[in-house]
Amino acid sequence: MLSIDLNSPAFLRTPYPFYAELRNAAPLHRLMPGAWLTTRYEDADRILRDPRFGKDFLAGVARRYGAGAVKEPAFQMVNRFMLLMNPPEHTRLRALVGKAFSVKQAPELRRLAQRETDRLIDEFIDHGCADLVRMFAYPLPVRIICALLDIPPEDGLPYLEDAQALVKVFELSPIGPSDIDAANRAAQAFERHFRNICDERRKNPGHDLISLLLQAEEGEDRLSRDEIVANVALLFLAGHETTANMIGNALLTLFRHPEQLALLRTNLSLLPRAVNECLRYETSVHIAARVAMQDVTIGTVTIKRGETVYINLAAANRDPAVFEQPERFLIERPEQTQKPLSFGGGMHYCLGARLARIELETALAGLLRRLPELQLEGVDDPPWKPTITIRGLDRLPAYWQTERSRADPRSEQPH
Repeated sequence: MLSIDLNSPAFLRTPYPFYAELRNAAPLHRLMPGAWLTTRYEDADRILRDPRFGKDFLAGVARRYGAGAVKEPAFQMVNRFMLLMNPPEHTRLRALVGKAFSVKQAPELRRLAQRETDRLIDEFIDHGCADLVRMFAYPLPVRIICALLDIPPEDGLPYLEDAQALVKVFELSPIGPSDIDAANRAAQAFERHFRNICDERRKNPGHDLISLLLQAEEGEDRLSRDEIVANVALLFLAGHETTANMIGNALLTLFRHPEQLALLRTNLSLLPRAVNECLRYETSVHIAARVAMQDVTIGTVTIKRGETVYINLAAANRDPAVFEQPERFLIERPEQTQKPLSFGGGMHYCLGARLARIELETALAGLLRRLPELQLEGVDDPPWKPTITIRGLDRLPAYWQTERSRADPRSEQPH
C-alpha cells in the first residue's frame, strides 16, 4: 500500500518531491485493493494509449464509497460525461463536439479569448490591485465557454461554486459525506439549469455547442435526455475549471522564476513555448484514471480486469528519464518527441486542449502587456486548494501602478 499521506499539508503545498520518491521506488503503487497509481512517463503514456484500458467510473465509486454510493446524483451525472464513455458512444460524441474546437475555428476562438480578456482587465485595471483568481482566472474561461454555449455570462458565473463542488468527485482520495452532499446539490442545480436551456434550444436551435449535442439525438443510437444534459454540464465544467486553475498556476510559476518572466516580457513571441513549459511544470490536472478491460501486465505487476490505474500526469511530466533537468522551469526548453501529458493521451486526449492553449496565451499576454508593473503577493507560500486531482490556487493577490499613482507618486498604492 502507498506509504505517503496524500492529504498532508506538506504534500498539498509541494507534491513534487513525493512524486519523485514514488517514481524512484516502483513503476506501480497499490493505493487500495483494485486500485493502482503510476508516476513514470513511459508507463503513463502507454496506459493512456492502450486500448485494453478504458473507463468505468462507477466501479471506482463502488470500490471507494460502497455499492450504494453509485446511486448518488453527483456520481450518476458524472458517469454520463463524454470523457467517461467508451467507444462507440465516446467516438460519436467526440466527433460531433470536436467540430467546435477544430483548427478552422482557432482564429474565432482567439478573437473571443482576446475580447473577454480585455473586458475583464478593463474592469479592474484602475483599481491597482486584484485577486487574479477571483477576478480574472475564473471568470475568463467561464465567459468564453458561455459564449460557445450561447448563454449569458451572468447565467454561468453563479455556478462557479457548484462546479468546484462537483469536480471533487474526481478526487484521488475519497471525499467525505459533506463533500458528496455538496456535489449532489451541484449536480441537481446543473441539471435543472441546463435541462431548461436544452428544452429551449431544442425549440430554437442555433450553431452553438448545445445545439450540436442535441443533433446527436438523430439516428438509431440516440442520446437520452439525461445524457444530453450531463454533457452540456460537462462542457461548462471542463470548459473552465481546469483552465481557470492553469491560468493561476502559470502566473505563479512565472513570478516564481523572475529571470524567465523577464525573458518573456522582453519577447512575447515566446508565449507558446512558455505555455508549454507551464503546462509541464505546474499543470492543473494531476490525475487521470483508466480501468483495465482485461488483464494487463506492466513490468512485474498484473493489473486485473476491472482494476483502476490512476495516472499521475504531473509526476510523469517531471520524469528525468524523459525531460532533462525536469525540476527547472525553462521557457526555452528544447522541443522533443515526447510531449508533456498535461492533456492526457490516446482516444481521451483533451478535446479542449487547443482552446485551453489559446486562453492561456491570451490571458498571459493581456496581463503582461497591459500591466507591465504587475506584481504578485505571497508567491513563496501561496494558498493551494486542498485537492489532488485538480491543483490550483484559492487566491492570487496582485498589485500594480495605476495611471493616477504614476501621475501622483504620493498617492497610496493599494495592496
